[in-house]
Amino acid sequence: MTNLSTKVHCDTFKGVRVVSPLLYAFEFMSIAGNGTSDYDFLKEYAKNKAWDFDLNMVLDFIKLRENTVVITCPKEKIQWVNKGFTRMTGYGFNEAVGKSPNFLQGKETSLVTRQLIRESLNLRAPFSGKVINYRKDGDSYLCRVDILPVFNRDNVLSNFIALEHELV
Repeated sequence: MTNLSTKVHCDTFKGVRVVSPLLYAFEFMSIAGNGTSDYDFLKEYAKNKAWDFDLNMVLDFIKLRENTVVITCPKEKIQWVNKGFTRMTGYGFNEAVGKSPNFLQGKETSLVTRQLIRESLNLRAPFSGKVINYRKDGDSYLCRVDILPVFNRDNVLSNFIALEHELV
């Protein structure tokens, strides 16, 4: 690792499943180029959007590098994904932003689950359940998804935040 440039961060090792304290430390450090960790970015984003949402509720989830965080606008277009999203799906940040998260769904994704998600989002209500999604390489995977509507201090829907964890 001593030969790595300062612009390389642990996403370089996205195929590596070993979690070591050193890699974990790199994951939560500032990254050359954007200067912010996932949690720091979310704190700033929440502040700018005047979220009435306590990020500390999900801090432990966010810290686990294998977990995925997806933020969408009220029209359900992806605004931001964390590094865990890239590790889990194989899609890069720029490949996801602007798309609806349902681009990860496919033939094995339950139509009932899709409908339940749709109904929850339309009602601006939380959704929790298991979903079969697809990686960039076409492989399916089962994940636990919790989608939370996030309102601002004026009680206007600001975003949805999806927290995903792959089930093995």
